[in-house]
Amino acid sequence: MSLVKPITTTSELSAILSASPSRLVVIDFMASWCAPCHQIAPLFDSLAKQYKHAAFARVDVDRSRDIATQYQVTAMPTFVFVKGGQEVGRIRGASAGQLKQLVTQHAGPAPTSAAEGSTSKGKEPELSDTISLLEFLDPSQLNCLNEADDHGMKGIVNNKGKNKGTAYLESDADEQLLLNIYFNQAVRVRALVIQTKEVKQGPKKIKLVLNKPALGFEDVEDAEEPEVAQVLELTEENLEGKPIILRTVRFTRVTSLHIFVSSNQGDEDTTRIEAVDILGMPIETTNMSNFKKTDED
Repeated sequence: MSLVKPITTTSELSAILSASPSRLVVIDFMASWCAPCHQIAPLFDSLAKQYKHAAFARVDVDRSRDIATQYQVTAMPTFVFVKGGQEVGRIRGASAGQLKQLVTQHAGPAPTSAAEGSTSKGKEPELSDTISLLEFLDPSQLNCLNEADDHGMKGIVNNKGKNKGTAYLESDADEQLLLNIYFNQAVRVRALVIQTKEVKQGPKKIKLVLNKPALGFEDVEDAEEPEVAQVLELTEENLEGKPIILRTVRFTRVTSLHIFVSSNQGDEDTTRIEAVDILGMPIETTNMSNFKKTDED
């Protein structure tokens, strides 16, 4: 069980780096034949558990030569520290002391979040100890019911980062949507972000369901709490990209999140969403994409 994310493509690495630019990302460049790499790996894994507010990635240089070339890696192991889009440190060799020192220096202590639902002078509740969980999606299982053929959900989440382009999700036959989002490991969800430019077409009433292997409209249309994890009535302000704080107690171990949109703000024929983001933290676990999903307990 590890919180270290294996990286094989430049797009996977870019998703981690762009998910939360202000956090520390530590990249372990290693090789399967490298004995020092295996010797220091347990320490690297341990630091990933200790500093969950940072991101830890592992690159096998023999499988991802383009990434190794990009970072000018010529010896293994090499640890590259990236923060704010810039390289802030590098270690060449299996130096346990240096690794601990640089992680501590650049990651810092875990931020302390404010109590759920609390505010200070109108400010958002503190979410600085969370990251975007889109990098932990299982793309093979993502699907959305009643999406338009040319404006599907994968257009806004398939890059494992919050959509900043021109793509958008739009419903087809009516205003309802059912977004079925699966993660490749268990996560703890704190907040949801839903953004749209066409406010009148933005979601209004949504229902959140957890940990279902499959879900259809008939399963959620008439369901209410506690059968569903939470029911939300969104305002137009909620659709500007501000995090919507969830009742954390219901979202402590999530392997799939199902978002049912039952209505929109202006009673329009179709519903439109430009971006979705899910904020929280991963839980130490095995890769859930290797297992069949089970119903919520």
